[in-house]
Amino acid sequence: MVTMVNCNKVKAMQTASADKYPNGYFKEKPCRCCKINFLPKAPSELYCNDVCKDKGIMNAYLLRNYKITFRTYRLMLEDQGGLCKICGSEGFVMNKDRHKMKLVIDHCHKTGRVRGLLCHNCNRALGLFKDSSAVLSKAIDYLKV
Repeated sequence: MVTMVNCNKVKAMQTASADKYPNGYFKEKPCRCCKINFLPKAPSELYCNDVCKDKGIMNAYLLRNYKITFRTYRLMLEDQGGLCKICGSEGFVMNKDRHKMKLVIDHCHKTGRVRGLLCHNCNRALGLFKDSSAVLSKAIDYLKV
């Protein structure tokens, strides 16, 4: 299960009023996520509910940064049994106001290729070891002493 935290205003807190716009009303339109028609509270509103909005925002983030969709992320998560590919933990949401996923996407910084989903600790550890297998091997040798 993907834990998602809402970073934008929830629909109940949106305050746009149709009478402030030239037509004085809003037309129904399809949700960008689920395609169900809904009556927006503002012309710029793209999603029918908060769940669809969060999925849409997450999808845009993943496409922009990793060139994968939210669906691909969910399939990877399912393939890994919802566990970190290195340590096997469920991971955790680091900052509930900013992060949405327990497991983050690990990728090669040189090629951009996505390698898998890791907990925050394992992902940071690889970064601290400069994604270098040689440095990591030296650290393993050091731990054996």
